[in-house]
Amino acid sequence: MTDDRKSKLLARDKGMRQARDKVLRLVFHRLIASGFTKVSDGHFVSQSEGRANHIGFQKHTSGRDVRVMAHVTINGTDGISISGPWSDAYTLPDSPNGIRYHLKWTTKDEDIARCADEYLRFINDVLISWFANPLPPDEKA
Repeated sequence: MTDDRKSKLLARDKGMRQARDKVLRLVFHRLIASGFTKVSDGHFVSQSEGRANHIGFQKHTSGRDVRVMAHVTINGTDGISISGPWSDAYTLPDSPNGIRYHLKWTTKDEDIARCADEYLRFINDVLISWFANPLPPDEKA
C-alpha cells in the first residue's frame, strides 16, 4: 500500500470515528433524558422491578460499527444476569422483529442525526420492550 493511500484511509477512519462519536453523543443524551444513568463510557443503567436494566455500546476500532447490547441483573443476587438482544441481528434483512434498522452513518450532519434516531428507535422497539419481559433471546422464539 502506498503512503498516500494509507494516509487517505487513516483520514477516512478518523472522520468516521468522529462521526460515530457525534452519533453516540446524541444517543447518550437522549438515554440520560429518558431515565438511564451513565455508569461508564458506553454503559447505561436504569432500575425497575427489582433489577437493573443495562444498555451497552461496543465501538469497533474502524469507527464504522457500534454494537448495542442489553442485559439485566437481578438486585439482591450475586450478579445473576440475563443477556438480551444485540443490535447485529437487527441490521439484517431477516431481522428477528421483521424491522431492519439502518445503524450506519457517514460524516454528513443529516446522516449523523438520522443514524442517532435509528439507534434510539432500535433501543425503544427492541431493548425497552425486552426489559419488560427479559428472557434470553433464544428462549423467546
